[in-house]
Amino acid sequence: MKLTLALVLLLGCSSVFGHSSDLPSGIEKCGASDEQCLMNGVNYVLGKYAKSGIKELGLIPLDPLHIKKFKIGRNPHSPVNIDLSFREVDLLGLHKAVAKRVSGFTKDLSRSIELIMDVPELTVKGPYSVDGRILILPITGKGNAEIRLAKTKIRAAVKLRRVPKGDHQTFAEVVDIKVEVNPSHVTYHLENLFNGQKDLSENMHVLINENWQDIFNELKPGISEAFGQIVKSVLDRIFGKLPLEQLFVV
Repeated sequence: MKLTLALVLLLGCSSVFGHSSDLPSGIEKCGASDEQCLMNGVNYVLGKYAKSGIKELGLIPLDPLHIKKFKIGRNPHSPVNIDLSFREVDLLGLHKAVAKRVSGFTKDLSRSIELIMDVPELTVKGPYSVDGRILILPITGKGNAEIRLAKTKIRAAVKLRRVPKGDHQTFAEVVDIKVEVNPSHVTYHLENLFNGQKDLSENMHVLINENWQDIFNELKPGISEAFGQIVKSVLDRIFGKLPLEQLFVV
């Protein structure tokens, strides 16, 4: 669920800093310190290209964003002590995201890049498996999940470093990434809990949805770390392909 945010950052970096001849029409070329222009560029790309991607820049579609797998491990010191795994899931809703702040871009990558955005609704849909305990009750299940995050604020801080390669070409790689996801409400629906036992499943859904915030707060560090690793792999792939000389205005 959060993975999402730095992917939008990727779009902003890879599009608004390029030479105009390399970009799809309508994307404005910005100076590195022009935060308003950068924010406008990110929002333009989100609205127009989140569903299609930008093939000539190697940017994958963001909505839906397909995630092969991620896992949140047990925390024996937490009241939410579960193994929770997802595979081949889709994240939906990014095309309606709105960037509120884009800052920290410098040509020498000396600062952390910060992105803040609001998303009306994010939905994770796909296969899951869970085993462990929530509060004092055991939980087990395997099937399809649908998790909805309403009115979500996403913050990301990404630190890049320069990687010189060959003559007059410099690439970048991610050395640190921090992602924070703060929804105003979360709704969980997990099919086939307790091997389809209806009463147990209904009671567990009442518990997890009435205590959605406590549960999400316990899971948030694991969620942020998992999505941070996903985002890092995508950013490294793109920034390893395109030199900074193409990404930044000269």
